[in-house]
Amino acid sequence: MIYISSNQEINYNPQNTLEEVKTNVGMILRVCKEEQPLNRDFSFDSDLIDKNINIVENRLTSHLLKVFRKYEPRASLKQARIIMKDTYNNDFDIELGIEVVNIE
Repeated sequence: MIYISSNQEINYNPQNTLEEVKTNVGMILRVCKEEQPLNRDFSFDSDLIDKNINIVENRLTSHLLKVFRKYEPRASLKQARIIMKDTYNNDFDIELGIEVVNIE
């Protein structure tokens, strides 16, 4: 399993298919819908930021499953975890566990 976190640096120059999939998943994880005017379905719903952490985790997992099927079918979501950085300000990172499938 490959782990990708919302605070990881994105490799904008992938050298192989595996790195390309990791880059694409990282972009899906980082882009908020307010930053994506032409294709809001692609991005993360920032309205979830002020919700209960259990609600965020469930909605995030559901959203990512749909987005991966549509935009990055080579990534199979195995795990989604929210890591609290600051509970007072509801600041968190998202960590995903993925498997890369269908690589020629």
